[in-house]
Amino acid sequence: MVEETIKTIRETEEEAERLVKEADERCAVILEDARKEAGRLKSQAEADAKEKSRKALDAEMEIGEKSIKDALAGVEGDIEVLKENARAKESEVVAAVIAELV
Repeated sequence: MVEETIKTIRETEEEAERLVKEADERCAVILEDARKEAGRLKSQAEADAKEKSRKALDAEMEIGEKSIKDALAGVEGDIEVLKENARAKESEVVAAVIAELV
């Protein structure tokens, strides 16, 4: 009877050790899977953030380029007005210079 009890205790201890070992192995697998998934999620988040940043930068560059084009168009208009004013006063300036020379 005592031998049978000791045998049962040993079998129970062996079963407990086996269960602990299996739990440790499953835990290691779960942790490794979690690490891989976290790495994948991190990479995906970085790629998404880079894409979003690139799109925002492209949009801002388009806005900047449009502002530059608009400013250049305004400046070109101002230059044309100044040229017209200069042409209109050219004869006056020539007459004034001739009057000073005479």
